[in-house]
Order: sequence, then C-alpha cells, then structure tokens
Amino acid sequence: THTHTHTHTQVRVNGRMNATPMFLSSSSMAFSTSTRSNTNSNTNENNRSRTTTTMMKPSPTQQQRNKNRASVAALTTRNEDRMITNTTRQLKNKRGSALQTSAALPDALHSAATLSEISALEGNIQGFYLGTLLLILGFSGFIVVRQVFIRRELDDQAKKTGERIRAGNASSDDYFEMGSIMLRKKVYTQAIRNLQLAAENWEGDEEDLAQVHNALGFGYAEMEKYEDAIKEFKLASQLQPGYVTVWNNLGDAYEKLKMQKEAVKCYEEALVLAPGNSVATMRLKNMRERAERLGLTIE
Repeated sequence: THTHTHTHTQVRVNGRMNATPMFLSSSSMAFSTSTRSNTNSNTNENNRSRTTTTMMKPSPTQQQRNKNRASVAALTTRNEDRMITNTTRQLKNKRGSALQTSAALPDALHSAATLSEISALEGNIQGFYLGTLLLILGFSGFIVVRQVFIRRELDDQAKKTGERIRAGNASSDDYFEMGSIMLRKKVYTQAIRNLQLAAENWEGDEEDLAQVHNALGFGYAEMEKYEDAIKEFKLASQLQPGYVTVWNNLGDAYEKLKMQKEAVKCYEEALVLAPGNSVATMRLKNMRERAERLGLTIE
C-alpha cells in the first residue's frame, strides 16, 4: 500500500488565511475562477450603478438651489405679467381719457359759445340799464331845473303882488293871484287868507268867482278839511254848473269822507259835461271795482 502524503499550504483569501489544498482539480479551478470573475463583475456593476445613481440624483443643497431658482423665475414671470397688466390698464385709461376729452371738447366749445352769448347779453342789459338810468337822471335834472325857474318866477310875482297889497292898492284879482301863488308854493294858510279876501272883494263876474271858490276848496282839501272843501266846491258848482274840474274835486272830497254814492254822482255829472274826461272815468272805475270786491252797492 502506497501512502500519499498531501502537503497543505495556507492561502490568503480576502484577507483571511485558509487551508486550501495545493492541488485542485481543473473543474474546481474553473469554477473558482469563474466565481471570482462573476463576483468582480457584479461588484464593478454595482459600483457603476451607484456612481451613476449618485451622479443622477442631486444633493439636498442642489435641490434647494433649484427650488430657489424656480421660485425666482416664477416671481419674475408674475412681476412681468403684472407689469404687462398695469401697462395695459394705463393704456386703456389713457385711451378712455382721450376719448372723454374728445367727447367733452364739443361740450366745452358749446359752453364757451354760451358764455360768450351770455356775456354779450349781460353787456346789452347793462347798456340798457345804464341808458335808462341816464335818461331818468336827465329827466329828473330837467324837472329840478324847471322847478327852480318856476319857484323863482313865483317868488318874483309874489314880491310884486305883495308890494301892491302892502301899499293898500290891491284889487280882488291881486288877492286871487297871491292866493294862487301860495297854493303852488304849498303855503296853504296864506293861500286861504288871500283867497277869502279875493272872494269878499270880488269885482268880476260870478262865473269867474267860481274859480276863487274852487281854489278855496282845493286849499281846504290839501289841509284835510274836507267839510269846508265840500262847501266851497258846491258854491263853485252853483256859480258855474258846467265847471268840470269842480265836479271832480267835489267827488274826490266825498270819496275821502267815504260818501261813495255822492262821489259817484259827482263823477257821473263830470262825464255828462265831458264824456271823455279821464279823471272821472278812472275814479268811477276804481270805485266800482272796489265795491264789487267788497260786495258793496254804491249806485
């Protein structure tokens, strides 16, 4: 019997010492070799996959940067959109303002034309008022100047007549003239005294004496002595029945004393004598309208 002695050799595999036979079969060597090759291949593939995955997958810091960039891009886009929207609104507003301005332009022109017409009308009105004022002032000045001349004339006449009366050489006509002057100067007391002297010393016709009594009645009426005025007017109407002025004066005195029926008769008598007499016509019309308004009977 041959005894074979196998020598064992320690082999370092993967950092560990293993007792491996020195001689292996070819199949075992092939298997071992292929296994190592496969193992190395798998290891290399895994390393490549990890590297690829590591290269493809970004780090957290990179992700945060990407998010920040996306946010900035979104904000920029929004700001641009807002700017575009605001610009569009401003353009629309400008267009609307331009349209409103163009639409308001005819109204403004019309308003300007209207203001011009109003100014012209106001100028015409002011010119009319100014002309009217000047006319009134001119007429008033004429009246004042005329009154001044009349008063001077009356003063001259009164002076001359007064000298004759004081000399004792006055006639009834002088007294009547002095009385008439005093009536025009509204010095009624002196007027009545001179007219009474004229009536007492009358030397002319009775019809002319009617004028003296009419003047006396007018003086009493101005002093609101209507009863005395009525007596003088009646004397004048008796002396001269056709004296229209006396009938109007008598009607006015009755009217002042609220004796409406007597006043109506006097005005009617004046219209009989002078159908177109304006004083009697106006007084009758006023009295009848007043009586109708108050429900009174005056005729």
